[in-house]
This record gives sequence, C-alpha cells and structure tokens, in this order.
Amino acid sequence: MWAATERWNTLEHKMRFSLAVAVALFLAGSSSAQPPKAADILAHRYELGQRLKRFELEWEKHENADTRKRSLTQIQKLTQQFFSFQFGEIGRSLDLAGFALISDDEPSSTRQWAWSLYAVPELRVVDGKAKELTVTINQFYTVKGDVPKSLEVQLWFTDKHITTIKPDKFPHTVKVPLPPLGEFAGLDRKLYFMVESGKEIRRTAIGISQVANLEDRLAALKKTVATWNVSDTIEKATARNRAELLAEFVGGTVPETDFPAADLLANAETMLNGKEFYSLTKHGQFWLSVPLDAEKTAQTRVFIPKGLDPTKPVPVVVALHGAGGSENLFFEGYGAGAIVNECRKRGWVLVATRSGLNFTSAPPVPAILDQLAKRYPLDPKRTFMVGHSMGAMQTIDLVQKHPERFAAAAALGGSGTVKDAKAFAALPVFVGVGDKDFALAGARALNKALTASGAKNVTYKEYAGIEHMVIVREALADVFAVFDKATK
Repeated sequence: MWAATERWNTLEHKMRFSLAVAVALFLAGSSSAQPPKAADILAHRYELGQRLKRFELEWEKHENADTRKRSLTQIQKLTQQFFSFQFGEIGRSLDLAGFALISDDEPSSTRQWAWSLYAVPELRVVDGKAKELTVTINQFYTVKGDVPKSLEVQLWFTDKHITTIKPDKFPHTVKVPLPPLGEFAGLDRKLYFMVESGKEIRRTAIGISQVANLEDRLAALKKTVATWNVSDTIEKATARNRAELLAEFVGGTVPETDFPAADLLANAETMLNGKEFYSLTKHGQFWLSVPLDAEKTAQTRVFIPKGLDPTKPVPVVVALHGAGGSENLFFEGYGAGAIVNECRKRGWVLVATRSGLNFTSAPPVPAILDQLAKRYPLDPKRTFMVGHSMGAMQTIDLVQKHPERFAAAAALGGSGTVKDAKAFAALPVFVGVGDKDFALAGARALNKALTASGAKNVTYKEYAGIEHMVIVREALADVFAVFDKATK
C-alpha cells in the first residue's frame, strides 16, 4: 500500500504515459473520426501508461545495441498510430517492443492473449464501507484465434481473498472483495491483476484508494475552500485543486496515473489550518498548485532533495512536457523518471508544470519559480530549462521572453522559432533529436537558426536509431553535462 505521507521515494508504482491524452484531445477535434466514449478514452490513457511502464523498465535492463534496435522497429510505428487514433495498436506496439527486448522470436498467440487483456475498476476511490469493487476485463487489442482454453484471470487486494475466473468472451465483469479499512482513515492500496495463458503469466497492479467517511470529508473540504476569496498561498491553491480532482475521481473519472487519493485528501485537510505544509523539512516528490494571481493557479509537481539549506541556493531544473502530457510525464515516463535521478544525484530541485496542449504560448514559468523561491532556496543564476517536443518549442519561447532567468536550455525532439537572437548569444543551448524522430527536420532547422543568429554556445546532436518517444531518456546525460558545465 502507499506510504502515509505524500513523499514518493520510489517510482516503480507510478509510471504512466500521456500519449493517449493527446490522442483524446486530437480525436475530440477530428470531424472524420468516430470518437469513443469519454470513459473509454480515460481508461485507455491509463492503460497505455501501464504498458509504457513495462516497456521502459525492460528497456533499462538491455544495453545491447542490436536488441534495442530490434525493439525500436516497433516503437517507430507509434507516430503513425498516434495521428490515426489507434488506441489499441499503440498498446500492441508497446507490448511488441517490450517482447523484442527479451527475445527475437515472435510472441505466441497465448502470450499475445495474456497481454491483450486489461482491467478497468468501476471506481478508483471508494468509501471505506464498500465491501466489493466491480471490475471489467476487456481486450485492449485483438488477437487472432479463439480465447485459449488455458486462459485464467486472478484479481486480489490481499492473498487471503483471490478471485479466479476463466472468461471465454470479453468484456467480462466481476466483483472483487475489498479488504476492511479497519481503524484507518484511509488507505491507498493496489488491486493486483494477473492473467495466465499457457506458459505466459502477466502481472500488473492498479491503484485503488479506500477512504473512511469519504462523502462527508470531501464535502467538508469543498465547503471550506469555497469560502476563500483568493488562493494566495501554495496550500490554499493546492487544497482547492485537490477538492476538484478528488470529486472527479469519486464521480468515476479514471485518473491518468495512480494518485494516492487517500493521502491527498488527508494532506489537503491538514492544509486548511493556515500553516505551511510544504517546507524544507519535507523532501521527496510532491504535487502542489502554485498561485499565480487571485484566481489562477498552476498545477505543478516538484522534486525536493534532502538537506536543503536556506542559506545555500541550489540549481533548479524546469521540465516542460510534450503535447498531451502533464506535469507527471517527466516524473514517471521519459526513461522511467530518469530526470528525477539526475537531480537527486546532484541535490537539485526539479519543477515540472502542466502545459496542456498549447503550441502558441508557454506556461508562466517565471511566476511559478518566484512562488516556489519563497519556500525553497532556488538559485536564480542556475536555473535550467529542458523541454520535449511541444515543450522544446515552449523552452525556446521562454528563453527569448525572459533571457535573464535562465542559465542554460535544452530542446529535445522539437523545434522553435528564433525571434530574438540576443537571448541566445552566449546562452548554453543543447538541441537533441533522434535520426528516426519525425521532429528531425524541425530540430535541424532550429540548430541552423540558432547558429545563423550568432549563438556561440550551441550543442547539436543527432542520436542514431532513436525516435521521438525515447529521445529524452537517451539525451539526458548530454543535457546534464551542459547544465553541469554551466554551474561552474
């Protein structure tokens, strides 16, 4: 189960991939496509995150160039599948890419059946009095042939109560017993889902939160935050956004990742006392909302290293995600949260904020940093930017609008328009792209524009065999080498 605090010191339970979010957004605006149900879109988004988690963890185990090349032949299909809105095929490609890292043999039918199935709980946040949870099992993508006779599915919260079924058609709905909450005010649990098909066994887990007196506590939180005229502190902004987020989950909205809702609610209740919740004494990973003015806030996720000294400012890295992503993507995707590890090793602060789907303007990074600097010792002379895809464009935009705020910048798998050459005259800039990336031409154009404008400190690198989805993971070592040099 989840820890009793909001800190997360491990990432293995929290991978997710926002590719499906962007698919949903593009799909919603497409007049030619037949949109699936909203609930299905959200369930697919979450499931793609689970499958990317498996792929990225497997990728980290294999450094052999030929093995990775074999895997990338499947990943290269994602761009086309992305823009043609093929949810299931994206999942299939991720699975096949993961299989290719393990073996050069084609996966058997029974293996494909095991991996094609996924589970969708009716709710992710339930009242502590609930005794069972409805779960629907379905196929994420089709597999040739009939359902294997050996196929068996098991679901459980504890090994004392395992629900076993042998479905022969899908979707299939089942009731899974919920363990009693007992004396706890809330618990963030895992619903374990296992499929056995022949010799293949697939295991995964889904975050489920049980909360005592859920309806009354959420109503009390919403009532209190409604009395605030302004959200002028991080705690007020966070508590207000938490009330909205948790209400969505209670209403059945599928979250984009495994949020520890019981902890989030308990912490939001603590924030109502008017005291500072976020401080130097708390380290780890946090979701928080930063007030921008009387009404606007910015949803942000931060990593705070151990041992911060208020008299010793530390470097801060600001990370901007690609289209359809969120503040979670750098923490949970992009190489299994590799950027968090880079910042942890150096004792640096990491800030990721939500950009939505906006190619025309960047998020208010300076305002976010100004608010965070009131709590944490951020060094204004060692502030670094890194953006992927759409985030790369936003990075180039922010540097030109606020050249005095950044000590170095990195644009990965993306482009950008150079309008103010003076902003890049001496700034260390890293531009990285894979030679299989659909953004290759844009990255080359950005590099050409920077050098033509007189930028003296540009590093450009193309990565052989690398495409759009894995460029961040592959380039991070080079990005931080540029940042390290800039700190000196």
